[in-house]
Amino acid sequence: MFDSMMTKMNSIDRWSLIALVAGLLFSCEGPMGPAGPPGIDGLDGVNIVGEVFEVDATFNQQGEFSVFGEYGFEILESDKVLIYRLDGVVEGMDVWTPLPRTVFRENGIFNYSYDFTVVDFSIYMEGNFDLRTLGPEWVQNQIFRVLILPADFISGRMDFNDMDAMLRMLDVQESDIRRIVL
Repeated sequence: MFDSMMTKMNSIDRWSLIALVAGLLFSCEGPMGPAGPPGIDGLDGVNIVGEVFEVDATFNQQGEFSVFGEYGFEILESDKVLIYRLDGVVEGMDVWTPLPRTVFRENGIFNYSYDFTVVDFSIYMEGNFDLRTLGPEWVQNQIFRVLILPADFISGRMDFNDMDAMLRMLDVQESDIRRIVL
C-alpha cells in the first residue's frame, strides 16, 4: 500500500513540475528583435467612398449624338465607372439598364455606350442608320446614372448589371443622388 501511495505522489509531483517549468518558459521575455522594414505611408483620415450622380442628356446631330461631362474630382486609374440608362418606370419602379445598351428597331440597330478617363466621361449613341430619324423618347432628356466604384470595392464576383446591389454596397440612398444636365 505504501508503494502505491508513493507512485501516486510521484505522478502528481511530476505534473506539478511540468506545469511549473512550462509556466516559467512561457512567461520569460527576451530582448526585442530588430525592427522590420518600413511600410508605405498611407493617407491619414481618407475614406474611400464611391460616387453616384445622374445625368440628364439630350443627343443631337450638332453634338454628334454624344454628351461629355466632368466628375469635378479625380478618380484613380484602378476605379471602375459604370453607367446605367433609365429605360422606363414599371409599377412605380425605375428600370435601369447597364451600358452598353443595344436597341433593335425595324430600320436597324443603335446603342448607347460610354467611355471614361480619370477626369471625365462621355455617353454616346451609334447606329447603322441615320440617328436623326429617332423619336424624342430615344434622344431627349435621357437619364443616366453614373456610379464610380473605388478599386478597393471591386471583386471578381460582383454583378455589375445589378445597380441596386451596387448602390447598397456603396451605401448610397436614392435621396443622396444629385442630377446634372448636359
